[in-house]
Amino acid sequence: MSEQELNKHRCIQYIAREYTEEERITFEIDLLFDEELKSTYDAYRLLWKAYPTNREIWQQAQENSYKQRKNQTQYTTRYLQLACTILVLISSFMLTYVLFLPDGSTMPVEYQLYTNTAGVRKTITLADGSVVKLNGQARLQFAQTDTTRLVWLEGEAYFDVVKKVDQKFLVKHEDLEVEVVGTQFSVNTLGQEKRVTLLSGKVLAKLSTGEQLYLKPNEQLLWNTTLGEVKRFKVDAAQEMGWRQEQLIFDNIPLAQALVQINQFYGVSFVIQDPILAQKRITGVFDQTTLEEFIQALAFVANCSITFTHSHYLIEPYAQDSLSKKQP
Repeated sequence: MSEQELNKHRCIQYIAREYTEEERITFEIDLLFDEELKSTYDAYRLLWKAYPTNREIWQQAQENSYKQRKNQTQYTTRYLQLACTILVLISSFMLTYVLFLPDGSTMPVEYQLYTNTAGVRKTITLADGSVVKLNGQARLQFAQTDTTRLVWLEGEAYFDVVKKVDQKFLVKHEDLEVEVVGTQFSVNTLGQEKRVTLLSGKVLAKLSTGEQLYLKPNEQLLWNTTLGEVKRFKVDAAQEMGWRQEQLIFDNIPLAQALVQINQFYGVSFVIQDPILAQKRITGVFDQTTLEEFIQALAFVANCSITFTHSHYLIEPYAQDSLSKKQP
C-alpha cells in the first residue's frame, strides 16, 4: 500500500471512529506534522459530513477490494466518483480545523509547530517564554489554554520551562506524559526505550499503564515499552544532556547502545553486524567533533574499521587474519 493510499485509509478509520484511544492520539499528532495527511483528512471529513451514508459506501468498496480483486476497475470508477465529489465540496465550504485533546475536549488551531533536520540542534522559544532545544529530527507542537500548556513531542528535546503555577505544562508522546510546573529536563521518545531525565525541579511521569513516578534532580526514568520494564535511577543529568553543548559523552556503555545517540546526533546511520563488537563497551567525550573526526576517534576507541557502504557506515572488527596473510 502506497503512502497516499495509507493516508486515505487512516483518515477513513479515524473519521469512522474505529481507532482505539492510543491510535486516535497518534493520528492526531501525525495530523499536526504531516501537511499531506491533513489535506487528505480535511477532504474526507467534508465528504463524511455531506454524505451520512458514506461509511457504508466505503466499507462496501473496501470489501469489494479484498473479496473481488477482479472487479478492480469498478472499484476505481467508484473511487474516482467520490474524489470528484470531494473537489466540489472543497470549493464550496470553508474549512475549520479543531484539535481534539486526549481528555475529549477541543482546542482552537492556534499552535506553534517546530521541526528539526537530522544532525542539527535547534533552540526555540515557545509562546509562554519557555526555552526548548531540539535534537536532530525532533518534532514539536505547542498549544495552550488558560490552564494548560501542551506539547506533543517526537524525538528528543530539552526543556527550560517558565514557572506558572496556574498553568501546568505537559509533554506528551503516545503513551507517555510528563507534567511540570517550572523545571529543566529532557525527554527522549526514540526507539522502544523512552527516557525522561531531570536536571532541576520536579516532574511527574505518567505512563499508560497507570503508573506515576516523581523524579528528583539527577534522576532518570527509563521505560522499555516493549518489555514493559520501568526503571528509575541516579544519573549525571548534565552529562546525559551533553548533546545540548554539541557533546557526546559515553561512560562504559555497549557500542550498540551508543549508536542510538550517535545516529541521532550526526543524522547518519552507523550499523554493526558483528554481535561481539556490538557489545564492546566504550568510554569517551566527543566535544564539538565533526563527523569525519568522530569516525577516526571511534575507530581508535573501539579498535574497529568504519567504511561507508551505500547509505550507511558499517562498523566491523579489524580483519586480523586477512591482514596477517598479507604480511610477507
